[in-house]
Amino acid sequence: GYETCEEIRKISDVPIIMVTAKSEEKDELRGFEIGVDEYITKPFNPRILVARAEAVLRRTNGDNENSILEAGGIVIDNNAHTVTVDGNLIELSFKEFELLEYFINNQGRALTRENILSRVWNYDYYGDARTIDTHVKKLRAKLGEKGRYITTIWAVGYKFEIKD
Repeated sequence: GYETCEEIRKISDVPIIMVTAKSEEKDELRGFEIGVDEYITKPFNPRILVARAEAVLRRTNGDNENSILEAGGIVIDNNAHTVTVDGNLIELSFKEFELLEYFINNQGRALTRENILSRVWNYDYYGDARTIDTHVKKLRAKLGEKGRYITTIWAVGYKFEIKD
């Protein structure tokens, strides 16, 4: 599953739902690190699987309110599903894209990990909220110097604010 996901990510940003018997935190974090959008462990409730698939489809196919978002040299084009930093195109996974969009739409607000999971992952997440930390670390790295706009608020979560 991991190898398949890695190969898909080389050529596409299509949302990926991984259904697996591997339920350890390290396995789930690896899945998210390589670009999985949903990670469901067996056994699972089929209705939950359907709900999560529908949520991914809504996020993927839904009309975006703001087609262009700009903040501090970062430009998100929802229609083209692209992100540029100071005019340079950067590659983001589906979740990283949604996370950045959520941060920019909530500039200056302290966002808890639980709130981020609920809004970006679009369901009640029963795993470790530290999954967010992995995604934020990768997003900061991809944003380069603009990654400093995402600050950690200890014991709370994160805040996106432009500091120039």
